[in-house]
Amino acid sequence: MVYKLASDLDRWKRLPLGMIGGGRGSFFGPYHRAAQRLSGRWTLAAGVFSSDRPTSLEAAEALGVEADRTYETVGALARGESSRSDGIKAAVVITPNHLHFDACKTLIQHGMGVICDKPLVNSLEEARELRQLAERHGVFFGMTYTYTGYPMVREARQLVGQGSLGDIRFVYVEYLQEWLADKPENLGAKAGGWRTDPAKAGPTGTLGDVGTHAFNLAEFMTASKVTELSANLMTMVPGRALDDNDIIQLRFDRGFSGLLWATQAAPGHRNCLRIKIIGTTGSIEWRQDVPESLLIGELGQPDRTLYRGQRTMTEVGAGQSTLPAGNPEGYHEALAILYSDFADALEAPGEEAPFPYPTLEDGLRGIALCDASLRSSSARGAWQQLMA
Repeated sequence: MVYKLASDLDRWKRLPLGMIGGGRGSFFGPYHRAAQRLSGRWTLAAGVFSSDRPTSLEAAEALGVEADRTYETVGALARGESSRSDGIKAAVVITPNHLHFDACKTLIQHGMGVICDKPLVNSLEEARELRQLAERHGVFFGMTYTYTGYPMVREARQLVGQGSLGDIRFVYVEYLQEWLADKPENLGAKAGGWRTDPAKAGPTGTLGDVGTHAFNLAEFMTASKVTELSANLMTMVPGRALDDNDIIQLRFDRGFSGLLWATQAAPGHRNCLRIKIIGTTGSIEWRQDVPESLLIGELGQPDRTLYRGQRTMTEVGAGQSTLPAGNPEGYHEALAILYSDFADALEAPGEEAPFPYPTLEDGLRGIALCDASLRSSSARGAWQQLMA
């Protein structure tokens, strides 16, 4: 068994990377940097770590980034790095949602690769503009839909694809959290309050924040696309401007249907992402809180649990492991696998990989989900086309 992230020797060329956001107070910045280091494929070489210059310089010093490569704006970073022979190959955008578009657009226009946190942007028009720009400039663009990096999620995709469940009949996916069951300040949440502010989070709340993860997981694991939906976007907490509880019926291009439930107002649920895929001869279930296993039910057979690292895994699925069986892998490893995939794509563009990494198109589909769901919910759940 060759473990995907096992080697920390100079087997791989380290690619220079930039970062937009991620200074003191950033929630996801440290996780991204940990995953970059764990992948062994990147060196953080430049950044705009905060709009506040002292905060940005503080982060740069702590991270070993030279002061002359710590820029005041994304435009300055793009100009400065594109003029260097050792300039960055891509930049990670991990700012609040409303800042994604301008940052991504600027990087693309200077021919730089982009790695963007979800949701991609705050409107379908912005997402489509970024797609056109990326195609015109021929740049790399990856999205950090982290859950697609879990080995057992990839194993499930492989099993579904080879027909282990028969024909798919139904998909159920839920993403339940509790941190917005009350006002964030009442629950002690010091960061992320901007996610309930339409000016920063965009036109959806929970749907854009975690519903897009659930949606992406359903499309990834089934290798299918949603074509239309019927949505009910709700607000459970009085006075909140954006949705915090969403129920969406889905129809897929391969003829089966599904249901997505996303909420951040469910007490007792910290980060509960779960998906079930039901076929004609069997079913499969994966849960993010127990990510090392797949629950498999087969018609007329006892239920069984497939664990990561077992010899019964498919060869391609087993190749996604980062640790020996029995040594739990988690969020950091999954994100590191994506960073490894991104590096592969940049170094060998066009080369086929065992599993697809999340691209700008996946990010655009997440925004199309929000757009169609808003249209449907405002029309009392009328079915709407998902138009990416």
